[in-house]
Amino acid sequence: MNHNTALGARLGERAAGSWHEESAVWLLATHGHWLPQLQGAHMVADDGNGQSRIAWRHVASACLTAGDGPLVGTSSQWQVLRLACLLTGRHALGLANLAALEEPNKRIALHAMAWAAGGRAWADSLALLAA
Repeated sequence: MNHNTALGARLGERAAGSWHEESAVWLLATHGHWLPQLQGAHMVADDGNGQSRIAWRHVASACLTAGDGPLVGTSSQWQVLRLACLLTGRHALGLANLAALEEPNKRIALHAMAWAAGGRAWADSLALLAA
């Protein structure tokens, strides 16, 4: 298991029970770009007991100033990060540029939104990830 996968698993365990946070963590882990950057920017906190959590408030702040801080990404990648913040249900950020997402990112974004709305089993039943 690589570091990104292990981090995603730890974050997923901590988010368990909240469809909103589960879907947001899944989106970032599946997308692959953001978790290492969030960890490097100290936006992932470890409680010392093997539990990790994303500091969503700091991530949302970084999204508002995209490109002016420690996080770096393309327009499409920033849309994925903004969507993850929105999925948690605690942050309001604009998503006016969802059309900028490439096809694979559109599919994982739709799957994550379905998960947040109705749980993982319901999202899986929609088969949005099937090629």
